Amino acid sequence: MIHETSDYSQFDFNELNRGVDDTHVRRLTKNIKEHGLIQPIIVTADGNIIDGQHRFHACRELGLPVQYIIRDEMNMSEVVQLNNMSKPWSIMDKVNSYAAQGNENYIKLLEFHAECQEVDPKFSIRAASHLAQGSSAQSSSKQGKGLSLGGGTWEFKSSKEDALKRLFALSQFKRFPFYLNNNFVTAFLRCMRTVKGFEWQELLKKAEMNPHLFMHAGNTQEYMRMFERVYNHKKRGTTRFF
Repeated sequence: MIHETSDYSQFDFNELNRGVDDTHVRRLTKNIKEHGLIQPIIVTADGNIIDGQHRFHACRELGLPVQYIIRDEMNMSEVVQLNNMSKPWSIMDKVNSYAAQGNENYIKLLEFHAECQEVDPKFSIRAASHLAQGSSAQSSSKQGKGLSLGGGTWEFKSSKEDALKRLFALSQFKRFPFYLNNNFVTAFLRCMRTVKGFEWQELLKKAEMNPHLFMHAGNTQEYMRMFERVYNHKKRGTTRFF
């Protein structure tokens, strides 16, 4: 049964839902103004919006009645599935939602991400997750399960202190515009983790001396090869990466 009301105060927002995207609200406002609200929002019996918070905001901005359907409480996967029908959840939406459910790994990740953004506002949640793990790997052979950031199984595997050390090391390359590229971060962490004798300070020194060699690359392996060329440039007894 579809209900209708202009009493916006009777609705509340689900803590598991994603944040409001103002651009999406503006797009919906224009569409609803022209065609009306085609798809009702879905709420719980006590008025908690499960799906349709962007449509709700658009209707409220236009001063139009809100059409809604009452449903029982839904679990996280059902909420995500409903929202994906209208606008796919971003990784950040999912991380925020898992944290809101009390997942300690995601709560720690959001705290760490905030510290990363103090270094550079362009730091993505995915780059922060790689630094937190010390790797971009999506699986754990030790535990035999996938570690999916968007799937709710990601783990903050290392200590906060180690993660901050990796953040500091990566941030020293901030002068290079591609340093937050996912492939760059992956290659950098792989060198730190697997290359015997690798010193990021030496790579930075050589990069500053030879900026014409320290360039954006297309994938992780190309970055690894570029690191090797720069690191070993005019160096005797080269340290091979492969």
